[in-house]
Amino acid sequence: MADPKDTLAFKTLVTQSSAVLLTHGVEVEATSVRGVADHLVEVMAQRVGVDHEEAVHLVTPEAVAEIIMKAAAEDDRGASVGPHAMRPVRIDDRTVSVSVESLGHLVMASSQAGKYASVNDDGPAAAHLLDLATEIGAALVKRHADGAADIPVGVLDELAGLVDTVADRVESDGWSICPCGEEHGQDEVDAASITVMRHHAALARRLRQV
Repeated sequence: MADPKDTLAFKTLVTQSSAVLLTHGVEVEATSVRGVADHLVEVMAQRVGVDHEEAVHLVTPEAVAEIIMKAAAEDDRGASVGPHAMRPVRIDDRTVSVSVESLGHLVMASSQAGKYASVNDDGPAAAHLLDLATEIGAALVKRHADGAADIPVGVLDELAGLVDTVADRVESDGWSICPCGEEHGQDEVDAASITVMRHHAALARRLRQV
């Protein structure tokens, strides 16, 4: 069986990741980029439940580059944090059956909070929320039956925590859906979004106890 790292898709991911790094003024040895890319693909494959060749299409060059730059920044501060520390370990490996409708709300929650994180320059939170949306979406496609799908409890915990955190940042730290500095109605949108995000976080917490 051929090494998955020899596939065209994986080699393209590595090449594009290196190109993204160069746009940030960072040049990294190809071996290091391949190692981080391989790690991210393995994580995605395990989370989503697909093989390496399918998972490689779910990892973006920007995600690979972001992990490398974050690790480099930690090294500059004297820390020793590599790409393996990018996500909390899920202690609880249970799954719960959740209705397709509720999962649709959770995908919306992850996307909404992820957009807030992205436009307010919190790349790690945005990437984590995107991962959760992808994982929920994959469950809807691969594990649904009779109007429900099995979801890891850890996904619900992570989603609730992240969405609540984003709502806190909007409420207390001035995050906005449009942080342009000019008033054009975004305050009303932000206020409504806080209510929706709180509702979705509470929904995720209720679902984990079903």
